[in-house]
Amino acid sequence: MASIALGVICLILIPRQIGEDYAVTYGITSRTVPCVVCGAALLIQSLLLKKDVVKELDVKKEAKALAYMAVLLVYAILFTKSFLLSTAFLGVVTLVFLRSRRKLFYAVVLALVAALYLLFSQVLHIQMP
Repeated sequence: MASIALGVICLILIPRQIGEDYAVTYGITSRTVPCVVCGAALLIQSLLLKKDVVKELDVKKEAKALAYMAVLLVYAILFTKSFLLSTAFLGVVTLVFLRSRRKLFYAVVLALVAALYLLFSQVLHIQMP
């Protein structure tokens, strides 16, 4: 059931990300191929995956994954405020989740974040949050 729901979401979202060609009022447009591919994937999923196995979620076992999802949510919120803080936060927390004890790894992550910020903002002139 979840795969079919994902197929419906993709069928709705993916073609909407492609701009409409107003010059073409009929026939094949830039949205046609993604619509056909998403529709075919949805059809195949509904035919092949008729039986869904219901599994129970063991919260203790999945707590680390749920916590990392929360970290990604915090990253998305922080990203609107500052690229440097949010990306450094994500890199450091990822290393903490992986239980990395080498301080060199943390220094490399922070240096790469700073280098990426300088590359995008100063060299490529991309406005960063």
